[in-house]
Amino acid sequence: MSETTPPPSVRPRRPGVPVREVAVFVGLAYTLAWLVFAPALLGGAGPADPAFGTSTRIYVFTPAAAALLVVFAVWRPARRARALGLAPLRPVRRAAGYSLLALPLFAALGFAATLAAAALGVIQLDLAGFSGLRAAIAERTPSAADSMSPTGFPTEAYLRALLVVLVAILPLSLLWNLGEELGWRGYLLPRLLPLGVWPALLLSGLIHALWHGPQMFVHLRSGGWGPQDLVLFTASVTAAGVLFGWMRLASGSVWPAVAAHAANNTLNILGFLTLSAAGSPASPLYPGGLGGVVGLAVVLAAIGVLAATGRLRVRTPGRDEDGTGDSDGGREAEHRVDDGQRVL
Repeated sequence: MSETTPPPSVRPRRPGVPVREVAVFVGLAYTLAWLVFAPALLGGAGPADPAFGTSTRIYVFTPAAAALLVVFAVWRPARRARALGLAPLRPVRRAAGYSLLALPLFAALGFAATLAAAALGVIQLDLAGFSGLRAAIAERTPSAADSMSPTGFPTEAYLRALLVVLVAILPLSLLWNLGEELGWRGYLLPRLLPLGVWPALLLSGLIHALWHGPQMFVHLRSGGWGPQDLVLFTASVTAAGVLFGWMRLASGSVWPAVAAHAANNTLNILGFLTLSAAGSPASPLYPGGLGGVVGLAVVLAAIGVLAATGRLRVRTPGRDEDGTGDSDGGREAEHRVDDGQRVL
C-alpha cells in the first residue's frame, strides 16, 4: 500500500443487547411482583378483596425498583438519570408537548372505540338523554351530580366530574405509572433497541404484559377470566406498550410514557361513560375504554397510522462512552434515545 493510499475505513461495531443485564432486570421485576402478591395469593384473595388492591398499589413500583437496582449496581452508566429517561428535560417543548398530547390522545382513542363498538352493534348509545353519563356521574362523583341538569347534556356536572378526575385521580395515576414506566420504557426499551425498533417495542410490551402474572392468576383462579381473557389482556398491554414506547422514543424522555400510561388508565373510559346508554349490556367484545377486541383493534389502528406516516422510522448515529448517545450535542441529540437511535 502506497503512502498516499488512505487506510480502509472501519465502521464501528454497534453493541448488542446486554443480555445478562436485561435478564437481571426482568428477573428482579418479576420476582418482586410475585413476592408482593404472595400474601394475597396464599390467603386466597380474589379481585374484590382489599388484599388484592393493596398488593396492586405496591407492586406497580417493582419495575422501578428493579431498574434502579440494575442501573446503580449492574450497568452503572455515568449519567444514571439520563440512562433512565428522567433527564434531560430540554427542550421542554418536546417532553411537555408529548406528555400533554397523551391526555387527549387516549381520551380520543376511547371515544373511537366506543363509536366503533356501537357501529358493530356491541353496545347501545344514548345521545339524547345521556343516561349512561348521568348514572356514571351519580355513582362516581356524587358531588358533581348535584349540579346535573334534568334534560340534555349535563355540561356543568360533566365538567365538574372531569375536573375531579384531572385534579384528584390523574396525579395519583401518574405516580403509580412512574413506578411501571421507569422500568419498562425508561430502562428496558432503550436497552432492547439494538434488536431494532419494532422488536424492542413489541418485546418490551410483552415483558410488561406478562409481569401482570400475579393479577392474571388471581382473576383466573377466581373464575372471572378464562384463557381467552389472558390472551386478550396480554395482547392489549403489548399493543398499548407500543404507543407508550413511541412516546418515549419520540420525546427522548420517560415522562411522556408515564403520562400516556396514566391517561390510558384514567381517561380512555371517558368515551364509554359519555356516550353509552345506561344498562348497556357488558360484552367481552367491548367492556369499555380500550378493552376487549374492539379496544385492541382501535389501538392497533393507531399503531398502523404511526407506522404508515413514518413516525417510527429510525436512524442510528454513534454512541458516546456511557451509552447515552448524546456525544454530538445540539439539535441532533434532542431526538436521540439512550442507545443512539432516534425516532423521526
